[in-house]
Amino acid sequence: MKAPKPHIAAPVAVDPEGLVRGVRQFNAWRFYDCHETFEDIWHREETHLADFYQGLIKVAAGFHHLLRNNHRGTINLLEGGIRLLEPFRPSCLGVDVERLLTETSRCLESVRSLGPRRLRQFDRSLIPAIAFREEEPVAS
Repeated sequence: MKAPKPHIAAPVAVDPEGLVRGVRQFNAWRFYDCHETFEDIWHREETHLADFYQGLIKVAAGFHHLLRNNHRGTINLLEGGIRLLEPFRPSCLGVDVERLLTETSRCLESVRSLGPRRLRQFDRSLIPAIAFREEEPVAS
């Protein structure tokens, strides 16, 4: 069993440029690339922010699966991402976590209600963008 990651009072991005790059990839629907970018950061993160990055990874991967019409993968990954991101409400490192969770949850409910047979009918305009304030300090 892994030891819990330490909490820090004022979170600092281990890779501010990578965070910005990952957000831009997510917002361009380059979900696989976004997943890879955040995964690189996640592997280096030594604090509780590892859960934040893992949550972003799972949400990006969930939307990647949605675009590939994988119902089960979409549900499992979005649920896991939501669960990991909830403790970081309302925002973390400039990411509007509250908004991302609200909009991702709306997508998840739509995916559930459509079921696997009608997943292609998903309204892709519901896919959220990550609201990000680059002016918020992400490194000391």
